[in-house]
Amino acid sequence: MTTMVASTYANTTEGLQRLLQNIRAAAKRGDTEKVATFIKDTEIPNCDAWLHKMYESDKADSWMGLCDPKVLASNEKSMQELFTRLAKEEGEILTRKVNDNPEPGHGLEWGWLGAIRQPLDIYFASWKSSNEPKDSKGDPIGYFMFIDNGFRWESGIKSLKASERKITNAKIVQPKLVKKVDPIYPPEAAAQHIGGTVRVYYVIGGDGAVYNAHAISGDGLSNDSALRKAAEEAVMQWRYQPGTFDGKPMQATVTADITFSPKN
Repeated sequence: MTTMVASTYANTTEGLQRLLQNIRAAAKRGDTEKVATFIKDTEIPNCDAWLHKMYESDKADSWMGLCDPKVLASNEKSMQELFTRLAKEEGEILTRKVNDNPEPGHGLEWGWLGAIRQPLDIYFASWKSSNEPKDSKGDPIGYFMFIDNGFRWESGIKSLKASERKITNAKIVQPKLVKKVDPIYPPEAAAQHIGGTVRVYYVIGGDGAVYNAHAISGDGLSNDSALRKAAEEAVMQWRYQPGTFDGKPMQATVTADITFSPKN
């Protein structure tokens, strides 16, 4: 994959902001082909190999949805639609470097930073409409990683708010759990009477399957590797009746707490 578009932007919050401003400008001109090229260029090059370099094998496998061409095509279409909407509004694009300023609470971003095995610059971008309050953080655009001299969109992490924005009369139906698999208590943890709560972050796809399940860190949460792996493996087997947005299946990002209670 070439990186002629992505590689022209500096690895800074300003560089990402300029990239996204240029995508919006292309959308404002009605140049859908240019928008598609920009977004296509933010795919992770050599995705499979990169995931296994950055994460332990079990975690890398759970993120493989990022590399699925069908998933990518669907997500990239959603991103194009988002910028088409942003082109019709007045406002500004905000960017934040996650490494320097992760969200408080030791949630997703802290867990993400703790899971990577090599240095990785991660950014978050949002859109703040001109009619929003000054203290508003805006609506999410998404996460971006700087890989091989270019910004790559983390298409597996999206907020429902991004699809709900400015459309208050749309009918939204939340996902419904239809198959729940209980975790297998790891024998080594049970033998040592190790228990605790594991919080698993995951994505519910438009097909109702679970993708990208991984345990995150936080106050009061277990850091035991065996418990975390057991929780992740169980959640990956869960199935949902997918949520819908105006009758169309939509992707959702959620968390679930799984508690392991040691027995005497």
